[in-house]
Amino acid sequence: MAITTFNLIETASVSIGDHLLPGREPWMDEAACAGRTPLFFGIAGERPERRARREARARKVCAECPVIGACRDVARSNGENGFWGGESEEERAAAGYPPVSISRRSVQDAAALGSREACAN
Repeated sequence: MAITTFNLIETASVSIGDHLLPGREPWMDEAACAGRTPLFFGIAGERPERRARREARARKVCAECPVIGACRDVARSNGENGFWGGESEEERAAAGYPPVSISRRSVQDAAALGSREACAN
C-alpha cells in the first residue's frame, strides 16, 4: 500500500480492493478540465435547465480530453458525484455505477433502473 501525503502539490492514491482512494493521479495533469471545477460540479439547488447547460459544456470539454477513459474509470470505481469522464451521475448510475451519495431523485431512479437491468442479464 502506498503512503498518502497531503500537501498542496501532490498526493498519491491508495488502492484498496476495487476502489481508488482520492489522490492526485498522474493522468490528471493531462486532463482538459484542470482548473474548471465549477463546470463539472453543480451548486446546491441547481435548477435542471442550468444543470443541462453546464453538463453540455462539460461534455464538450470531455470529448476533447486525452484521459477521458481513466477519468471515467475512477468515477465509476469510486462512485463519484459530478460530471466525470463524459458521464453524468445519472449515466453512471444507469450503467450500474451509482454515486456513493445520491443527491437527486433522477440519480436514484437511474440507479434503480441500472440495477434492475444488471439483474436481468
